[in-house]
Amino acid sequence: MARATVGTSLRREFDREARGYDRTATASMPGYMDLHRTLIGGIPYLPTRRFRILELGVGTGTLTAQVLHRFPQAELRGIDISPRMIAAARRKLVAYRDRVELIAGDLEEFDERPYDVVLSALAIHHLPDAAKWRLFRRIRRNLPRGGYFGDADDHLPEDPIFDHRYTEIAVALRPRGVRPGRWSSPQQVWHDHERFDHPTTVAAETDALDRAGFDHVGVPWRFFGQAVIWAYR
Repeated sequence: MARATVGTSLRREFDREARGYDRTATASMPGYMDLHRTLIGGIPYLPTRRFRILELGVGTGTLTAQVLHRFPQAELRGIDISPRMIAAARRKLVAYRDRVELIAGDLEEFDERPYDVVLSALAIHHLPDAAKWRLFRRIRRNLPRGGYFGDADDHLPEDPIFDHRYTEIAVALRPRGVRPGRWSSPQQVWHDHERFDHPTTVAAETDALDRAGFDHVGVPWRFFGQAVIWAYR
């Protein structure tokens, strides 16, 4: 029952945020676009190849649009807990509607069909650690040999002494004069989201991916509290 209550609260929160999410994300995360570019850069297929992508945590479709533009033969199925985020993504992805399917649901509830690529940006940290590790095992089972799982997410520093300095530097780097939506500062965004978040360290996640059976796991990009992890089966 507690997990269902948390899921309902998270869905309501992101339904509230959907309208201004893009502005909030870019204003509160200085490395937002680099994070997406690096995540997409891990896809090991040529743009001329047809392949299937699963995206966990579609949000407003920012990552989705970039992926479908770069890979014009790819088909994508996306899941998000927030129906209003899904609605915003559908508006953003009208040009790709023949190659994208978006559904509202929990990240862990994706179907067990095979996918060549699984992507997630800024979503998996909402799951408790045990649920993360189960999800990694499910993802690995649904990928072919050479398939790619890319996770771009918030992470805890290995040493908590760095957390305060990370926050100070991120605030200093935010776009000048841009406020993150209904919040007064990036710190308030992060504080309000903490009640839904279960971030882990990069080391704990890469270790879990190793234990899940991925053959190659690496961290090509890290920006203070955020990191992109590439994992190949």
